[in-house]
Amino acid sequence: MRKAPLKSKKGAVQSGKKIISHKRIVVSIKNVVRITQLGDGFARFALAPVTIPAFSSRNITASMNGYNMISGSWFLTGTQQGTQRGYVHNNYSSGESTWFFTAWNPSNVAISAFFVVIGKRKP
Repeated sequence: MRKAPLKSKKGAVQSGKKIISHKRIVVSIKNVVRITQLGDGFARFALAPVTIPAFSSRNITASMNGYNMISGSWFLTGTQQGTQRGYVHNNYSSGESTWFFTAWNPSNVAISAFFVVIGKRKP
């Protein structure tokens, strides 16, 4: 009896599907699509969408010099019949002025990832 493939990197390897290696993307304040000033030195930065090809992952670093990063959020497009087609494995502050995300797409179609970070202007 044959086992069904798992929904993970290990499962993709076991089922013979090719996994494209991690690609690193660094976004600075110059590359931000939209900045919304929230008052008292706080701002929301919307990053340009990142396309994640099938069976691959992306490391995205938002480097906002001049701001202390406080929070980061994300959402992925490409749902089918109400099921999520991708995952964000990491979402954390990797330094005073940087935020780090790792998004993974285990499906056989490309998805888009959208990221937003909130920061406060450094004194």
